[in-house]
Amino acid sequence: MARDGFRGTRRVGGAGDFGMDATTRDDDGRLLILQCKQYQIPVGSGHVQKFNGTARLHHGADLPIMIGLNGFTQPAVDFAQHHQLILMGRPELKK
Repeated sequence: MARDGFRGTRRVGGAGDFGMDATTRDDDGRLLILQCKQYQIPVGSGHVQKFNGTARLHHGADLPIMIGLNGFTQPAVDFAQHHQLILMGRPELKK
């Protein structure tokens, strides 16, 4: 993130992180909250719903982003679209 011009990038994941693995700010000062999942299977909607419940309300995210290296289930994608969450898999990260 820092390499790509984001500011104040911090890795904060761990026990008690309430769904936040990293935080950073973009050029417009917007707060990005990231949660990363490295599961062998696509991330399901339950994890996305839980992230939705903490990203904005608890952490104050302007842009909540969940990264799932093996993608997301369709229900997870549908939920994220409805709640304006950004989901990123391997293809999006490569871009």
